[in-house]
Amino acid sequence: MECSRTNAASSADGPPSLAAWEFAGLLLTYWCNARCALCYVSAGPTHSGYMSVAAALAVWRSLDQLAAACGKTMRIHLSGGEPFHDWVRLAAIVRAARDAGLTPLEKVETNAFWATDDGLTRSRLELLGALGMEKLVVSTDVFHQEFVPIERVRRCVEIGRAVLGPRRVVVRRWDFLRSPVDVRCLSSTPRDDAFRHALLRHKERLTGRAATELARLLPCLPAETFRGQSCAKEVLQSRHVHVDLYGNVFPGTCMGIVLGRAAGGSTVADAWHSLARSWQQHPVVAAVVAGGSHELLQRARPFGYRELRSGYAGKCHLCAHVRQFLCERGVWPEFIGPAECYLAGASPGDRP
Repeated sequence: MECSRTNAASSADGPPSLAAWEFAGLLLTYWCNARCALCYVSAGPTHSGYMSVAAALAVWRSLDQLAAACGKTMRIHLSGGEPFHDWVRLAAIVRAARDAGLTPLEKVETNAFWATDDGLTRSRLELLGALGMEKLVVSTDVFHQEFVPIERVRRCVEIGRAVLGPRRVVVRRWDFLRSPVDVRCLSSTPRDDAFRHALLRHKERLTGRAATELARLLPCLPAETFRGQSCAKEVLQSRHVHVDLYGNVFPGTCMGIVLGRAAGGSTVADAWHSLARSWQQHPVVAAVVAGGSHELLQRARPFGYRELRSGYAGKCHLCAHVRQFLCERGVWPEFIGPAECYLAGASPGDRP
């Protein structure tokens, strides 16, 4: 297996080409104890399922092989949903990857909901550290603080810094850890105000649940505003992908756009090579590379899509809204999915 250097780099005098993938997240589950308004993958407690150890190893190994063929070194992180939902399985995946000699685990992402006492927190972080985890990333912002008590986050961060070292614990966002915002008892208006202030403080992607629950809090513009804003950089040249428990391969920041499949006998490398050869035939990728989410809107019109009169809070909001429409109508199911990313927390069995 070889990675074409021509395909791995952008061409100055031709159409955009696919970059080599060097950073990858394994989305182990769509289950999460929280249902954050910000969630890019619409994770929630009604979802089920978890990536098997065998599947995780197969994806991890294929990612390593693809990167090596391109002269790169893969960086792997584990995420979700909430990967600590099945602690036994999470530990087994990390241990099996270490024992198989795969690239070291860069980080695990968590909201720390599970850090209910000191002993449990310490034992889990000590094991992950011993198995080679380089960093722990703890999510705590106003959106997560609606669901996860701040004392659990503090416990996880403080014990993590003691066990792993200060530089190996990353908090997203530190300012909310220092000055938490408890929105759990707020009525809708002050809650919206807190969310709006957070969005103005930190730029966030309005995809997944964020597109349906947070975009309304920001100034919106007509779809025409985003004409010609190509997403080639985000989709073809980001070098970052995510792979979910079903084997769907997504661009790093655009969960729900299926670039290929690493399942049923196909590998991540197969997905990369197929996309590199024929991304122009991928209806979503071809559209957003040619003209961004506005072009995707144009290609969705024949299926009945009509733009929002209220406008869109950004090009990502427009893209997510169009894809939501297409997913609900079963348009391009090979390229838009899975349902979990579009049903705002409902499991496949709960579809309307």
